[in-house]
Amino acid sequence: MGDITEKRAIELSWNKVRCIVTEEIEEVLGFHIQCKINVVVGSFWDATFIDYRLPLPKLCQILQTTQATPEDWEEALPDEGVMDVNGIGMVLCEKLIGRNLKFTWEHHLITEDSLWLIDVTESKNQEAGAGAASQRSFR
Repeated sequence: MGDITEKRAIELSWNKVRCIVTEEIEEVLGFHIQCKINVVVGSFWDATFIDYRLPLPKLCQILQTTQATPEDWEEALPDEGVMDVNGIGMVLCEKLIGRNLKFTWEHHLITEDSLWLIDVTESKNQEAGAGAASQRSFR
């Protein structure tokens, strides 16, 4: 039994995830954008905006606020020549969740009903929240 480790986990329903992402976007940008969460069980999720396209300067504002890494910027920004986006990816959404909950985590599990954050700890950076400490996921 020495090889068993207990870790803290938090389950967020997809509706709760949507509410957090929407709330954080409104907090950062100062206006409400209705979101929809799209889930590919076990591998991926993202948020799309309902009847709205976010201009690139506003996307950059969200990236700056979440202290996104260069890799996060590359993942979030659209192809050259595109001036707006209709949603944001999983990595940026998870940074918004971390910012809101003031948690970091080592793993996430994407299920049909919810997003599980595993090996959760309080964020050292209470201002920005760090989101996922890594992009490892369980399948």
